[in-house]
Amino acid sequence: MGSTFREAILQTLYLSLSDVTAGHPLDDPYPLSFGEVFRGPLPQSTSKRLSVGIVPTKETKTAKIDLTTCFLDVAIDFRYRAQTGEVPAIIAETIGGMILRRVLKDHTLNGLAIDVQDGGNVVDLDHPDTLTAEGSVFLTVHYRHDPHDPRTRFGEFAPDPVAT
Repeated sequence: MGSTFREAILQTLYLSLSDVTAGHPLDDPYPLSFGEVFRGPLPQSTSKRLSVGIVPTKETKTAKIDLTTCFLDVAIDFRYRAQTGEVPAIIAETIGGMILRRVLKDHTLNGLAIDVQDGGNVVDLDHPDTLTAEGSVFLTVHYRHDPHDPRTRFGEFAPDPVAT
């Protein structure tokens, strides 16, 4: 059984964020690597300096005779443990930008979505004693599927997820 469009979208986000590596691509490198990427909320403690969690929050759907239009809200949470001399507020802005840059590189998520929209962000810097910066980048993914089968769009199965 093929995955639903929703599942394929979430897996594509996971694969895309897992593929972010410091120093790459060579012509416009990312400054940091996402050390751990989770499908779901970030655990209380993580082993890496930079962790990211992909959390679907709400989905609205409008059904028509021939298709269902969906708007899936996703929070991409992050946590960064800074080292002495680093400024968590600056790092948090950098990480938010990295997440948006990666996700918006292909706003159709390999043809799974009609569009991905930036829904804003929030940053939490209330941990000065631990040099921890946390935050979330919010996205809205607009996609469609067959009204009788969330795995298909007009009789075509969702493509396999790949990094965008």
